[in-house]
Order: sequence, then structure tokens, then C-alpha cells
Amino acid sequence: MIRTSFNDGWSYRRKPDAFQALLGRANEGWEAVRLPHDAMVRRERSGADPEAGHRGYFPADGYEYRKTFFVPEDYQDCRVTFEFEGVYRHGRVYINGDLAGQCASGYSTFLVRADHLLRYGADNEVRVEARSQDDSRWYTGGGIYRGTSIIVAGLLHLALDGVRITTPVIESDAAVVAVATEIQNESAVTLTTEVRNDIVGADGEVVATDVAPVTVFPGDSALLRQRLVVPEPRLWGVEHPDLYTCRTSVTAGGERLDEQTTRFGIRTLTVDARRGLRINGEGVKLRGACIHHDNGVLGAATIDRAEWRRVEILKKAGFNAIRSAHNPISRGLLEACDELGMIVMDELSDVWTRAKSAHDYSGDFAGSWEADIRALVMKDLNHPSVVFFSIGNEIPEVGTAAGAVLGRRLAEKVRELDDTRFVTNAVNGLLAAGPDLFSAMSAGREKSAEDGTAGGGTAGGGTAGDEAGDVNDVMTRLREFMPTLMTSELVTTRTAESMAYLDVAGYNYLESRYELDRTLFPNRVIVGTETYPSNIDRTWRLVRDNDHVIGDFTWTGWDYLGEPGIGRVEYQSDPTPQASGTPGHQGAYPRAAQRSHQVVISDVP
Repeated sequence: MIRTSFNDGWSYRRKPDAFQALLGRANEGWEAVRLPHDAMVRRERSGADPEAGHRGYFPADGYEYRKTFFVPEDYQDCRVTFEFEGVYRHGRVYINGDLAGQCASGYSTFLVRADHLLRYGADNEVRVEARSQDDSRWYTGGGIYRGTSIIVAGLLHLALDGVRITTPVIESDAAVVAVATEIQNESAVTLTTEVRNDIVGADGEVVATDVAPVTVFPGDSALLRQRLVVPEPRLWGVEHPDLYTCRTSVTAGGERLDEQTTRFGIRTLTVDARRGLRINGEGVKLRGACIHHDNGVLGAATIDRAEWRRVEILKKAGFNAIRSAHNPISRGLLEACDELGMIVMDELSDVWTRAKSAHDYSGDFAGSWEADIRALVMKDLNHPSVVFFSIGNEIPEVGTAAGAVLGRRLAEKVRELDDTRFVTNAVNGLLAAGPDLFSAMSAGREKSAEDGTAGGGTAGGGTAGDEAGDVNDVMTRLREFMPTLMTSELVTTRTAESMAYLDVAGYNYLESRYELDRTLFPNRVIVGTETYPSNIDRTWRLVRDNDHVIGDFTWTGWDYLGEPGIGRVEYQSDPTPQASGTPGHQGAYPRAAQRSHQVVISDVP
């Protein structure tokens, strides 16, 4: 197949309504752009909507893109597919005016088959619609913010994402590289092909080769599995991220029908509660940073150099791992992590079926999660930097029986597609326990008052809310009593089942449970998926001193647009969040970006 960038030659505009088009405005307002492109960051910010702080006070809107391209006559004997790595959000793709494909997620890669709608030997038009709404808790950007490709393949071709590489056996003198190659035959005849895989080292030398015949019936596909031995392998790791390239070719009758190159790393992964995380047999503690997908003032557009720069700076600051908050990250960022030696926790979603924002992804999740997981895993398959798949972030449902059932289904779907990596979930005990936690806390305070004793309570604290029982006041002071509150028996029981189906239990702001859960759940492996940056020294000591805790991801490692109240400096003269009408985590206009501190942790004792 021939994969070609499709990023040039586009135009975009704000989406007009159908009546404007009927009035002859179909060609008005278009502006030439090159993808990837963030339409939202180009808009005027406004403080008129105090609830818009989460998106940096940029307006939500709908956008459309179009491009004219020529399709040669000989493409009639080919298969033409468009790939969109990310369209925010509710992307709808039209070819020559007809709907060709769509994707509800703003972060999933999706494919659009084009053959049946193309005009051969003529110009064609592709048009893409997208809309952003009050659908996220951070700045999302808008439009086609990640790259696009056109993929042209013959009738017999490698399947898209059809080369999967694993390294099941690694010893000092040799490693077994297992290559699974899927071939699809869309022709009308049976074809016997020859599949060749060459493993190439960093110096360009071929270190292993295997060739095998494969017969594929018409309209069928075949999976070829080959095991190649690489002598004296150079292993991928954080300190020495060595990479190899697999060159795959498919030929028949001396004619090359398809080819592909795939970069990969040779490494082993193990994790357990006694020895922690080990890569290539060596223990690794995760010095992690959570990051959103935008590049600050550049917006959400995935610019390869900006992605690389981010990883370079985080590495220099002492981090060795990143967590994508809270969505699948771009290929460009994965490639940078592969090259530079950064461990990745790639996350599926911020919501499942319960909404956090007015129009968020919870309305689409039930019908789309299997496709989203497939897109996530297929994108990450051959990237050695990806060690964890996180199936969610602070999902309220994890504290219910139905949520545990859904979570188990998500985890097993990931394992069905890729059983070589670890599944986690970033669990917030407060959300999992829900209102019952505050009810228990209030009951504890009342009992303490009756007994004439101080504080306490069954939920672990009455210090917050003594002066005012209002929930907003409690939430404002939550950090003060969170450590004690999170050790509640209610949190233990509500999260037990949802932790049990994970390979590694993700704890958001639950570090007060690290030592407790070593006793309660001696086989549970824990990672701090989200912690306060101001606590990084204390949290790191807990990681260092507990083998079952494999690392810590501070919130956040990088400034981002949206949520402009987090990390800001406040003065006594400032209005309270309630008085200003703005939630405390947003901050009042004209704040545009939060200022979380980048913390150098390489020297933490």
C-alpha cells in the first residue's frame, strides 16, 4: 500500500446552516489551511460565559473543511482509504457530497473507505464537518487537529495495522521476534503470495530474515506468523531506547504487491507486588507526569516538533513516564517517546456512561467503546514506549456493580487485542464512594458531638465542614482532610471489585492508602495515576519505600489551555469563587491557561 500525507490543500470555515448555503453562500468564508489545524484557538476569547474557563474562554462552535483532489483512472483497480487520526468532535466525512464515514470520538483514529464514491479520472471533493460543544473539562480544540493520510492499495494488500510485532523470548545472546502479518485478498481469484520480513538494526544492517508462502482465497484474509531470531539484541529501555525496523513485503509471480516498514523495540515487561515493574528484568520506578493533548498557545494541533520538544523537556526535568490525560495520544508523541525513552500510559476516556459535562462523550460511549478501544490498541501495538493502557479517569461508575461489569468488559477487550501490556484505571475514591461518603462523614460528626468528642467519624474526619456544612465549602477544603477520608472502609469496599480486574490499580489522590492496602490487598500493584505536584517529594518517598507502588504521575507536568484556576496564585483581596460566579478550578477571565509547576524530580532523595 502507498500511504501519503493528505494534509495539504485544505480550506476551512465556521459551519454555516443549510439556509445560508441555499442563499448562495456555499463558497463564502473559506480560508486556506494546512493540517493539522485547530480551529478553536483562532477564535476570539470572551469572558461572557463564566462556565467557559475549562476551554480557555474560547467559544464552542461547528467547523467544516474541504479539499479538492484528483483521482487517476488506474485507481479503479485499487482500494482507496482515508485515515483521520483525530477530528474534534463528531467528525463526519463526505465525498462528493455523500456521507462516507463518521466518528463520535474526538481522539480516536478512524478510517473512511472511499472507492464507491470516487470519480475516476476527475477531480473529487472531500468535506469534513466537526463540532465542539460544552463537552469536556479541559481545552479540546476544534476541527481536524491531527494528521490525515490517503492510503492506496492493490486488491491484494497488507491489512491496515496488519503487521504486529512482539518479542516473546529475550536472552543475552538472542531474541525471538514474532511477526504476525495479515494479508487481505479483494480480488476475484485465489492468490499464492510470498511474504518476506527483514529485521534491520539501527546501523541499517539486516540482522534476521524470513520468507514464507501464503495462499489467500478471494474475499478472504490470511494471518502469517513468523518467528525470527535476532542475535545479540539491543534492548529498548528508558536509558537506552534502542529500536529496530521490520521491512515487510508481499510478492506474487515476481511482482511486488505491497510493502510496509514498522519500527519496534525488543523488551520484556513484568509486574508484581513484590518486585514492582521490571523492564528487561530491571526494576523501574515511574517518575511520571500527566499531560493534556494541547501544546499551550499553539492549541491542540499535533505538531510533531512540539510533541518531541515536550518529551525532551520532561526527560531533562527528571521524568521517565507520561500519562495521557484523558484520551489517546498522537502517533507523533508516541514516536518521540519511542526514540527518547519515555514510558507511556495511554488513556481511553474521561467518561463512560455518566456525564461530567453537558454534552460530553458519555452519550456516545456505550455505542462506541469497542471501536475506540480497537483504535487505541491498534495505534499503539508496535510502540515499545507504551507499557500501560488506562481504560478511564475518575469514573464514578467504578463504585457500582454495573460499573464493575462494564470496566471488566473494557479490560478484557484490551487484553483480547493486546495481552502484552498492563491494564489500569485511574480511580478517584471520592467519586467512587459518592455522596454516601459525605453522609457517613456527617453521621460521624453528629455522633462525635453527642459523645462530646472531637473530630473523627466513620468516614475519617470532621475537620472540614465544621464551620459550614455546605458541600461547596467541604469541596473547597477537601484537600485538608482527603488523606484521612480516603482511608474509609467505604472507599475500600466500593473500589474492591473495580481494582480486582486490573493488572495495576491506578490511584488518584489516594496515596494515604498505599501502606494500608499493602496489608488489605497484598497482591495488588499500585501506581499513583494522579497526585498533587506540591506533594511530589513526600509522594516519591512513599513510592521509593513501597515495592508494591511502582510510580507516581503528578498533576500536571505541563501547562495546558483550560482549567485556568488550577495552580494560580490567590490573594486575600481576590473575590471568592462563589462571589465571582466562577468555579474555583477555572479562574475568572482573562486567564487562559493554568500554571501547574514543572517539578524537577531527578534529585528527590
